[in-house]
Amino acid sequence: MNFSISKIFNIFGRGKYKTYCPVCCTTDVTFNPLPDFYRQNAILHGYAHFGKGEMTALDTYSCSNCDSSDRERLYAYWLEAEVNAGNFSSNAKAIHFAPEKSFADYIRRSKAFADYQTADLMMEDADHRVDLMNLPFSDSSFDFFICSHVLEHVSDDRIAIGELFRITRRGGRGILMAPVVVDLPQTIEDPTVTDEAGRWRLFGQNDHVRLYSHSDYVVRILESGFLLQQLNQNYFDSGTFKMLGLK
Repeated sequence: MNFSISKIFNIFGRGKYKTYCPVCCTTDVTFNPLPDFYRQNAILHGYAHFGKGEMTALDTYSCSNCDSSDRERLYAYWLEAEVNAGNFSSNAKAIHFAPEKSFADYIRRSKAFADYQTADLMMEDADHRVDLMNLPFSDSSFDFFICSHVLEHVSDDRIAIGELFRITRRGGRGILMAPVVVDLPQTIEDPTVTDEAGRWRLFGQNDHVRLYSHSDYVVRILESGFLLQQLNQNYFDSGTFKMLGLK
C-alpha cells in the first residue's frame, strides 16, 4: 500500500481536511455523487425517506478513482487502524459476504488476514455460494466477518444474524451494516410486498425487503448474542469524516 493512515495524518495534519480514499490510497481524490437513478426512482414511486439514511453521503458517495462507496472507505480506514494496532492475530481467518470489489481488492492487497474468503448467493466468482440464513460453515469457523448491506435483502434477518453469530468464534468480531433511516420509529417490513414499485415505495430499492430503524436494528443484533459497538463521528472525529467524504 502507498500510504498508511498514520502517514496520511502526518502529511495532511488534523484540521486541514484534504480528501483521501483509503481503499485505493489516492490523495486529493474527487468524490462523485450518488447516481441520480436512486433519486428519480424515489420520486417516481413515492419513497418518503430518500436522503434520510444514517450514513449514505449523497454528494460524496463514490471515489472517482476506484469507485469505492463511502462505507467501503470507512471500513478500509477502520480496518487498517485495527491492523496497525495489532488487534488481529497473524493467523486470523475472515469471511466477506457480498464482497464489494474495491474493498475486497483492498483487503487482499493489505494482507490483513492469513485466510480471507468471500461468499455470496449469486456472485459466480465468490469463494462460496451461500444462503446467509443457512451457512455451510462449522460453528466458530471465523475470527472476523464483513456483512455490509446484505440483511435488508434477506427474508429472515434474525436467522441470518444468528448464523453470523454461530460461525464467529468467541472473541471474534465483524462489521455488520445495513441501510438505516435516522428518524424512523420502527423498521418497515411487509413480506407480502414483492412487486418492484411497492418495494421502491416502502424500502427505497426494488431488491430490499425491509427498511431499518436505528433502534430496532440494534435490538435485532443484540438478540443474537453479539456485543455491539457503535462507532460514530465522535469515534472517528469530524475531520476524518470530511477527509474520507463521509456523511
